[in-house]
Amino acid sequence: MLRHRPLPLELEEEAHGAPLWMVTYADLVTLLLALFVLLTATSQIEVSRFRDVLGAFRGGDGPIGSPQELAQQAALLARLDAAGLGGAVEVEVTPRGLHLAIADSLMFRPGEAVLVGDAPAVLRLVAGVVTADVGAVVVEGHTDDRPIATARYPSNWELSAARAAAVVRFLLAQQGALPADRYQASGYAEYRPRASNQTAHGRALNRRVDILLSPAPWQSPNP
Repeated sequence: MLRHRPLPLELEEEAHGAPLWMVTYADLVTLLLALFVLLTATSQIEVSRFRDVLGAFRGGDGPIGSPQELAQQAALLARLDAAGLGGAVEVEVTPRGLHLAIADSLMFRPGEAVLVGDAPAVLRLVAGVVTADVGAVVVEGHTDDRPIATARYPSNWELSAARAAAVVRFLLAQQGALPADRYQASGYAEYRPRASNQTAHGRALNRRVDILLSPAPWQSPNP
């Protein structure tokens, strides 16, 4: 008389379909996909920016930031988009901290260092995400390579430094500002370009103010 011998667990799973762990994994992937589709469909943030934030979380396309930096990034992106100012400000989490690049056309008139237009609105939004956990606020002014020679600004060094200082003064005047010794203003003229100065588009990218919200306190090289 023949008797039925039970199959080993591995063969039994193959005989009845996919392994149990694979079914559970497929359900999890499906739920995550549905969540991301829902978030993308209902969010006011541009899809490209959503991908940037997602990349920061997964460590794929961008660096992994601290929860504080990622929260600052998400809050600032949402506020900029709500104010219609997102197109002129880039926000990303970097190894140095939360980095903002603001086009000079949003901040200043050509050859000047007085804040105009939407500059106060943008900087108030920036000030709103500066908390006590921020170690330092580093502001850097940049220009393209076209020379300037005016009575007030003999070169791009003076112009870029004056623009950085104007931004720091404004941030210090906002409610909840950090102590003044945690701010730094620097001018780099045309010597840290983001793009080639051979085209109008490249020069526009190079004319900017960078703001870094650093988790580490700034220390003077000569304490």
